[in-house]
Amino acid sequence: MIFSIVAALVVTSPMAVPALLGEEPTEHVLTPASMSGVITFDGEVPELGGLDLSPDPFCVDGNPAGLREHGLIVGADGGLANVFIQLTGVPDEKYDTPDEAVTIDQRGCRYFPHVFGMMKRQDIKILNSDATLHNIHAVPRENREFNVGMPNKGMEIEKTFKKVEDAILIKCDVHPWMKAYAFCLEHPYFAVTDENGKFELRTAGLPDGDYGVKIWHEVLGTATGEVSVSGGAASFDHEWKE
Repeated sequence: MIFSIVAALVVTSPMAVPALLGEEPTEHVLTPASMSGVITFDGEVPELGGLDLSPDPFCVDGNPAGLREHGLIVGADGGLANVFIQLTGVPDEKYDTPDEAVTIDQRGCRYFPHVFGMMKRQDIKILNSDATLHNIHAVPRENREFNVGMPNKGMEIEKTFKKVEDAILIKCDVHPWMKAYAFCLEHPYFAVTDENGKFELRTAGLPDGDYGVKIWHEVLGTATGEVSVSGGAASFDHEWKE
């Protein structure tokens, strides 16, 4: 594959973030202390296969149109969903862990969100919004594995990861198509693209300068680039070519 990367200063403007796989659309305004951009895919997009939900009547009844597997989800103008973006080469210092937990919901026999990030030791609030049995099974390489059954609608548990690690697989052994990926970082400089490939990465507190950028997609793998932050703002666009 051929990778191309563009970096430049950004002019802040209002941006509507559309819904991603069932999430409610969000309206927000880019702040000066942010890096924004678009991740795109240029190539043939394979049709996503349908999933066999028949083992669980709840999943069948709750998804009359069926469900399709995750993969290359390409939106407007080639925008690529579910890409994780993180800065590298940031100052080596202790960053405060947010008090607010990151939430992952088991809803409609899917995980929401499909890709997400957190800081080391930040709580993960795990919800079951379905009236069926799920189990939340994290399969990390560096962190401690956990596997908890959640049989009742409205159940809620909290977990955490204590070590930095990329792309931690989270799955449901009851519903093998249910997968999510968690990233655990030392710092808060990360983001995930929406269904049109857009993202905003907050850079508050980050000194101006040159930084590395690392991006990940579950099908396409990883790519790297560079970005210059000036006046607390920057822009980063990346195109994956088939």
